[in-house]
Amino acid sequence: MPEHPITLSHGSLRAEVDPAFGGRVTAFWSDAPDGRIDWLSPTPQAERDVERPHKAGMFPLVPFSNRIENARFRFAGQAFSLRATEPAKEHAIHGHGCRAAWEVSEQGERAVVLRLEHDGTDWPSPYAAEQTVTLGDAGLTVTLAMRNAGPVAIPAGLGWHPFLPVRGGVTLTSKFATVWPAIRDSIPAGPVALPGELDFAEGRELPSGLDTGFGGWDGEATVLWPNEGIGLAFTAGAPLGHVILYTPAGRDFFCLEPVTHAINAINSLAPDAPCGIRTLPRDGVFEASLTLRPFSAGTAAD
Repeated sequence: MPEHPITLSHGSLRAEVDPAFGGRVTAFWSDAPDGRIDWLSPTPQAERDVERPHKAGMFPLVPFSNRIENARFRFAGQAFSLRATEPAKEHAIHGHGCRAAWEVSEQGERAVVLRLEHDGTDWPSPYAAEQTVTLGDAGLTVTLAMRNAGPVAIPAGLGWHPFLPVRGGVTLTSKFATVWPAIRDSIPAGPVALPGELDFAEGRELPSGLDTGFGGWDGEATVLWPNEGIGLAFTAGAPLGHVILYTPAGRDFFCLEPVTHAINAINSLAPDAPCGIRTLPRDGVFEASLTLRPFSAGTAAD
């Protein structure tokens, strides 16, 4: 049976997790004297269909992130065809986890552990995934692990897809080594040197119109909403060496997606580049973690 949404709390922090809606963190907010501050775009209760994931909250990406071009790839000498899941296009997008109901294996006041058993449909072999969502003094921490549950090696990729409110303007500070510009449908050919207008190392206003991957991420990012004097600090573990920035023009959200690999990495046209896709042997485990820490502009982000 699908699990009901779960609310976690720690101090002034709150998070809602919906196991039935792709294991998504459907809301993350602070209770403040002047009212609730939403750090993620909250997910409407009426729009929780795993076959049409709403652009809100933060969902786990497993066993791959972003797109696999034309929903096809070759691995270990075999050709595989996946279900095309990007609307109106032929690509597979965002993996299986966001389109599945997860089971609750542990639950407490400030933490929940979710599990997903995948039978290998749409992938070379079965796997199991586990996501832990925790509220603590550091903020919201999510950990995602994938275990190869089948007899043969499989490709593996992990990450998260958060939707954050624009709030009239956003400044991003983060260090990337490369950018992977798209050649078609957001699919890149490979990395190139970071141009000045996409260098966020010293902080700059986040431009609109991006659906772009960045490589060589140092695992730290600071999002600041200067009009409101608040921000959100991202801290990621070592495997999360890539970021996808999605900043659609005219929308009230943007996305900063920490991921382990480049877009379409499994079909990478730049085999010598650090695209980040992993090969997971039988019983092998791949794990990543991410912390989101709210702060006020008068408080240091680090």
